[in-house]
Amino acid sequence: MPRISIDDAKAWVEESKLDPQALDLDHLDQIETELLVRIASIYDVSLWIDKTSTPRIIQVIISKFYVGWLYDKFYSENQGEPNKYSQLVKANAQSLLDGILSGVIEIPGVPAVNPVTAAFYPNDASSAINPDTGYYDPNLRIFIPGDTSTGPAKFSMGKRF
Repeated sequence: MPRISIDDAKAWVEESKLDPQALDLDHLDQIETELLVRIASIYDVSLWIDKTSTPRIIQVIISKFYVGWLYDKFYSENQGEPNKYSQLVKANAQSLLDGILSGVIEIPGVPAVNPVTAAFYPNDASSAINPDTGYYDPNLRIFIPGDTSTGPAKFSMGKRF
């Protein structure tokens, strides 16, 4: 079942250039599948099965990709290079998608299952001032190593020179 309607797609179409009367469901299904697979790394997309259950921002992204590819498909024989409007619409959709995947854009009302987290201190202890170097266990008579990703700090902002 499509996650967008023909009206969603027509919002991005110049009717004098291209006037789709119905959605190409095979084409749309492939675009939706590709998009949802990428978003599934951060959000639970299993409940987005139709237009009413799919968040509006996702519908907008699907619509833009669909129209962009539809323009390219329709005008593919008439030009040697990609359609400029198609490239503009797809680039905008890709920008929105990249924002969602990077965590800069959040889908309103939908909790992330794998939120994007920062890979620097304090989330990554590799630059901590006092890294965990390990300890000697007298009962076992062995040295238990600490976190191997930590090490002496390469620089610090907490020290006076």
